[in-house]
Amino acid sequence: MLNNKTTYLIGLLAISLLWSCEGNRTAQDTEEITVDVPADTARVERTGRTVGDRLESLRGWMNEKVERGDTAIQREMPGIKEDFRKRSAEIEQNLDSLSADSKAEYARLKERYERWENRQERRLNTPLDRSELSQWEEQLLREFNNIENIAPQDMREAYLTFMGVVRAKRRNWTQHDWDYVDNVYGQLNQRRRQVENQISNSDKLKIRALQAEYLTLEGAADAQSTMRNMRN
Repeated sequence: MLNNKTTYLIGLLAISLLWSCEGNRTAQDTEEITVDVPADTARVERTGRTVGDRLESLRGWMNEKVERGDTAIQREMPGIKEDFRKRSAEIEQNLDSLSADSKAEYARLKERYERWENRQERRLNTPLDRSELSQWEEQLLREFNNIENIAPQDMREAYLTFMGVVRAKRRNWTQHDWDYVDNVYGQLNQRRRQVENQISNSDKLKIRALQAEYLTLEGAADAQSTMRNMRN
């Protein structure tokens, strides 16, 4: 018969061996656990950009391009075309992951870009007449027609004047007319960027709203012009 002390020591040794084995088994089990991460998910984690992010980036990129003046845009057109091609390809690689609404927006952005590019090509081939452009500047901006000298505190009023004329007369404008209107719009945006830091926040908000309205009206005019050309 083993005495109590010997029995206690044997029991303690058995418990220690059991803990050791359990620890080894747990470590082995832990090492075997793996997590499969889809390639697309890993790419998103590394870049921080989903296809939805790329769509939002394309929207902002497009808005920035249509705001700029013709001279700068025409000089940069080769690079702009390539940039759009890359952005579009990145979205289309994962197009199925977009919602129906996002797919529809992407289609609208592509159509908008194509119309915009065609307009730039047309202007490059047929430069605007300087004297006619001066007349449009006076008609669209009135007392603010000296665009380079518009004061920061007058930028809001200049946009209001411009949009007042656009709303009143746009239905009678031809594609030729819109080319001149859009040129004036680009010049106005260029002046706004020059004095951006001196414009009040409330004026900035109003100007953004007016810009959005102009882009909507101009886009509708472009679409109507495209439809008429397809019928002819």
